[in-house]
Amino acid sequence: MKAPIRIQGEREFIAFTALLSTAIALSIDMVLPAFADLRSSFGMEPTSNLPGLTITCIFVGMAIGMPFFGPLADTYGRIPVLRAGIALFALGALGSTLAPNLGSLLASRVLWGIGCAAPRTISQAMIRDKFEGDDMARVMAIVQTIFFAGPVLAPVIGDLLVRTGGSWRLTMLFGLAIAIVIWLWSFRITESLDSANKRDLSFSETKQGLRVVWGNRVTIGYALTLLFSGGAFYSFLSSSELIISEVFKKPTWFVPYFSITMGVMAAVALTGSRVVVRIGARRLGHGALAFQLGVSFLMLALALSTDGVPPVGLWMVLMTAQIAAMVVMMPTMTTLALEPMEALAGTAASTIGFITLAFGAVLGAIVDRQITSTVTPLAVGYALYTSLAVVVVLTMVRKTIPNS
Repeated sequence: MKAPIRIQGEREFIAFTALLSTAIALSIDMVLPAFADLRSSFGMEPTSNLPGLTITCIFVGMAIGMPFFGPLADTYGRIPVLRAGIALFALGALGSTLAPNLGSLLASRVLWGIGCAAPRTISQAMIRDKFEGDDMARVMAIVQTIFFAGPVLAPVIGDLLVRTGGSWRLTMLFGLAIAIVIWLWSFRITESLDSANKRDLSFSETKQGLRVVWGNRVTIGYALTLLFSGGAFYSFLSSSELIISEVFKKPTWFVPYFSITMGVMAAVALTGSRVVVRIGARRLGHGALAFQLGVSFLMLALALSTDGVPPVGLWMVLMTAQIAAMVVMMPTMTTLALEPMEALAGTAASTIGFITLAFGAVLGAIVDRQITSTVTPLAVGYALYTSLAVVVVLTMVRKTIPNS
């Protein structure tokens, strides 16, 4: 078992890793309320879904960066590699702020996403370095609770910046401030990787590590489960503003709905951090997946019975329930995926991230491109992807590990 760390040190450690995760959410969500201004700035149609590509590009960049940051963190340690990634994060944020056209903006967002791969991968590896089992799931859930402060505050701040005479560029500049905070705080955090667990950086060592990770049915099974269950969620992130503004004709509802939903998500995550130590990560994660499947088919039935434009209040309730299930699944199934790994925590975290983000962004984009005047494509995407997640659990991981 891991030696317990001091309470004061544990609290700062959790706060720091939570900021690493929150930085990604802030990088994504600050720009959502500024989509209309972005369309106007680059001469797009008022209903164009091209601004959603700024979300997709973050995920694409993260998928590119993760295969590199994981092995590097297993060799050189978590903190030095984190600082290198934060430097790219800052350059991407600055490039996005100064972008003269959409192409430059999207390229900068990809670079920003590559930088985001470092805090995403390394935060999970650091937690795996310090904790095991359901205790790790507890910390993951606490980190996720703090993580939701970002999505709650980001759209509100972004909306205020736009409404008070600012522009979408200020929402991008905010990312540079985040990078500076992380960089300075990192000098207070001690290295979590035991020197005995450091691996040589060579093609053969990296290949062997990847073979171990990809050969573990538990790790890959839960990674695929997160991929499919989260595939439509990525579409929701990039299309939520368009759905609320154009499908439901409620543009003023976007920021309040998004903020309230994320507040609910924080409460769910906090509850999950307490429940997981009682019933175990596996039971909680599998239960959340079953709940998500049920909600997905309710959404599909509602969309099909209303020609794709259901009552807005009912749809929002179902979407909130859908995302609540994801909030429970993400820390528990990430924990279950990382549990078999130790010295390979960085490589495993990067592999899981690559699977869920690279292919998840593609799955989300497939759905997102179909959304124009109805929510039916989103409902179909959720039903299909969640069903595939259940199939993975039943065929790959259901009987691989004992009940926790």
